[in-house]
Amino acid sequence: MSPDADMTIMTTTCQRFTAFSCYAALSLFCVMLSGCGLFFGEEGIFRNRESDYLKADNIPPLVLPPGKHSQAMGELYPIPAITATDFGYDPEASGFDVPRPMPISANLVQENVKIQRVGGESWILLNVSPGEVWPRVRNFLNVNDLAVSRADIGKGIIETSWLQFKTDLNTYDRYRLQIDQGVQPETSEIHILHMSIPVSEKDRAPDAAWPRRSVNAEREKWLLDELAATLASDVSEGGTSLLAQSIGGSVKAGLTMVRGEPVLNIKLDHQRAMATLGYAAKQDGFTTFESDADAGLFYVEYIDPEENKPGWLRRLFRIGLDPKPPTTPYSLAQIKTNMLTGDDFKNAPVSNRRKEKELPKAPGYLLVISGDEGNYQVQIRDPYGKRLKLGESRELLTLLRKNLI
Repeated sequence: MSPDADMTIMTTTCQRFTAFSCYAALSLFCVMLSGCGLFFGEEGIFRNRESDYLKADNIPPLVLPPGKHSQAMGELYPIPAITATDFGYDPEASGFDVPRPMPISANLVQENVKIQRVGGESWILLNVSPGEVWPRVRNFLNVNDLAVSRADIGKGIIETSWLQFKTDLNTYDRYRLQIDQGVQPETSEIHILHMSIPVSEKDRAPDAAWPRRSVNAEREKWLLDELAATLASDVSEGGTSLLAQSIGGSVKAGLTMVRGEPVLNIKLDHQRAMATLGYAAKQDGFTTFESDADAGLFYVEYIDPEENKPGWLRRLFRIGLDPKPPTTPYSLAQIKTNMLTGDDFKNAPVSNRRKEKELPKAPGYLLVISGDEGNYQVQIRDPYGKRLKLGESRELLTLLRKNLI
């Protein structure tokens, strides 16, 4: 056989092998594709189920047989009606923008148990719902042999029976524990009231009325400290009570709309309302120039902490790392003399500081508190008493609300 014939045979063989390889690769690719469909396609074993909820359908409500009562049947977690005013914005206003979600308070990141004090009042603050607090308090009383004479889960009240301290056998004592909703969402407060009567008056003990304040502040503090320590040491014991989830009604602070303006409602007594506002007006970019609690006025400034941070070049040369607090050339007395009042305040126009001739370009804002004991409204205005733009007003009030205690 000639060399040319050998070359022809080898070329033909290579071509056949190449064609076979192509057919084999194509067949393998087809098998792989069919395998992917078998495992991961719409009909596959491991198909994507992320859109299955779109195929869900309603089922008819449960119908009881005739003669059966349905009072006990209800939503365990009812969803309350929500309106635009619940978030402090007006959807019909010009220039409407979707409001940001309420920021989570820094106290809510992990469970904390704190004892708060304002003036002569003390209470325990927990960043869990009352439904979780109720069984844990009941468990604390049981473990410490503090018998319960009355429990009203609807009002969040637990009253102990009469007891005697070994160190003082001349009196009978008892406690009332009040569990309330906290100022922030999903927080709880425990207030303790102590009363005492002499042993000689034991006969009138069942009819003794609870005092407005504790008879013995030291014995109130003793139970407050013991309960706080127990709650802080064991955050899991006790479970959750569905019956106690509505204790205390709504939270004690929230945004709403009044005459087309965002307003912060605070359901606290006067002393605590002023104290918690004074605290919030010094946090997260707020600075308080002056305040007049009797007049319900706080003169404040706000500078966004993020925008006030020095850039990398200034940090490199250590410029502006310790910025000076903002100042104002005007006192609160001057601001009060010049601000709108009465109907002029209620119907005030939108702020335009560049056109003000008296106290020109006064910096900062006014927090104006009005209302009655236990139900106060906080408005934020410019230093002349005029309205801010809706978005600006809502955002500043939201920041204040986040830091209320």
